[in-house]
Amino acid sequence: MTPRKKTADTGNGAKPAKDIVDNQAARPGLSRDSIITAALAIIDRDGYEGLSMRRLGKELGVNPMAVYYHIPNKSALLDALVEMVMKEIDLSLDDRSRDVGERIYTAARAYRDALLKHPSIIQAVANRPPRTAAAMRPVEVLLGIFCDAGFSSEDALASVNILASYVRGHVIREALYWFNLPESDTIDDVNDFADIAGLLTPEEFPNLCQCAECAGFLGFEAEFDRGARALVRGLLETYGKQQEVKKDV
Repeated sequence: MTPRKKTADTGNGAKPAKDIVDNQAARPGLSRDSIITAALAIIDRDGYEGLSMRRLGKELGVNPMAVYYHIPNKSALLDALVEMVMKEIDLSLDDRSRDVGERIYTAARAYRDALLKHPSIIQAVANRPPRTAAAMRPVEVLLGIFCDAGFSSEDALASVNILASYVRGHVIREALYWFNLPESDTIDDVNDFADIAGLLTPEEFPNLCQCAECAGFLGFEAEFDRGARALVRGLLETYGKQQEVKKDV
């Protein structure tokens, strides 16, 4: 006779660990969406470095192994986080009746707004391109806008990457500022260009001193606006074939 395979025995009638994990994985409320939401909450609260599968299991009140039933590994989790951020881009803002320059600028603003909702995840987004269909939808919309402007497929794809790099770079700068700002400081104190320039001599730094007399930190919003509009206009003038570039872009 073939010996019957023994089942795990805890010695006290308790369920084996695998059965506990299986039950937790099938628990109502534990799903891919709930796991992603919990991961994003950890990152928003504790930073990107605070995320681990063990920490995620604790946040959800389950054995960390139960998470793997829904998301196979941390790489897939990061892809899902990128997808969640990309899905927060408001695609309804695109209006094909408007000038393409304004459409591109609006798309850049929408991307910035989505990233700023979760600035601590910018590290994952900046280093990880979208890899899911849901995450690629904003890319598809932006490619369509560039194609509407007469860009070749090659130029359109390059322009999407250029614009996305600008937005991410600006958000990284802004996020680092907010996360590292001492409680006693304010924007005016930290970015008072005139005070900084006052430490310099006009003989050695003539341009800085001259600018300090009439300029200061414009604010992140205004700087983003200026850079994005200049970038959009430059892309259209360089690669656009069918659309006249309006001066108010």
